[in-house]
Amino acid sequence: MIEYIYSLITIALIWTILAQSYNLSFGLTGLFNLGHIIFYGIGAYAAAILNTRYGIGFGPNILLSAVIAGAAASIFGLLTLRLRGHYLAIATLGAAMIAQVVALNWMSLTRGPLGIRGIDEVSLFGVSFIGDTLSHVLLYVIIAGIIMFLLWKLFHSPWGRLLRAIRDDETAAQAVGKNVFVAKLWALVLSAAFAGVAGALYTHYRLFLDPSIFALPEIILLILIVIVGGRGKFWGVIGGAALIILLGEIPRFLDFPDAIIGAARNITYAALLMATMFWRPNGIFSSCKGFKPLVSQSSATTKK
Repeated sequence: MIEYIYSLITIALIWTILAQSYNLSFGLTGLFNLGHIIFYGIGAYAAAILNTRYGIGFGPNILLSAVIAGAAASIFGLLTLRLRGHYLAIATLGAAMIAQVVALNWMSLTRGPLGIRGIDEVSLFGVSFIGDTLSHVLLYVIIAGIIMFLLWKLFHSPWGRLLRAIRDDETAAQAVGKNVFVAKLWALVLSAAFAGVAGALYTHYRLFLDPSIFALPEIILLILIVIVGGRGKFWGVIGGAALIILLGEIPRFLDFPDAIIGAARNITYAALLMATMFWRPNGIFSSCKGFKPLVSQSSATTKK
């Protein structure tokens, strides 16, 4: 039982980093990017390949996965960030589907549906951290804490305020001389780098990787966490990640048959999303200290 709890905490920490990285580009900057899972997958595959083929350990893998995911995001951004709104969403969703197809068919690199096995357990400074143990969880807590601190500083920096201004009114930000495209590109690159870290943490925890990491349900779960927690809400997204991961395990605690646990989990997520949209459209944790909820210009004009 204790190993199961440790596993649940570890997965929640990984998803918190991933969701908060997405909150940087989607929640704070307003980039409706449905392909953010690509950078998570790139980070995961980079860590797996570097470890199994070149013997690179856990610590360097985290940094290299962040760099590789960020570099991929720079190319991705140059190709897509001229698009806006649902055009950007459709283009990036298509890119995520392409990424899964590539991972499934590039056998020489990813081993396709067979996946990559033989990934080393977490080891840092000569100390081995076996999965599902207290020391392993504490290490992931420390790493997640460092990532959250860095993201918190970004959210509350002058640059973070610029991103919020771009989200609220991109034309106004351009009118005062801000280079909106460069700011959005950097937001995408940094969010991808943090997603790459989450991918590396996942790889060294699971010790096996296959193309399902790019699957559509993963994308939906990521968006769900940010929407339920509150777009642009730093602490809200942390609460949203914890809530979603814990809710997903309720059917297992209630001894549901294994055959219907997946369906029960999806029903739970759908019900939570509908309830959020009806009663807390700015997020369940919208009362958390953070940025003001998004208000459209038309509604603001109506209030005046």
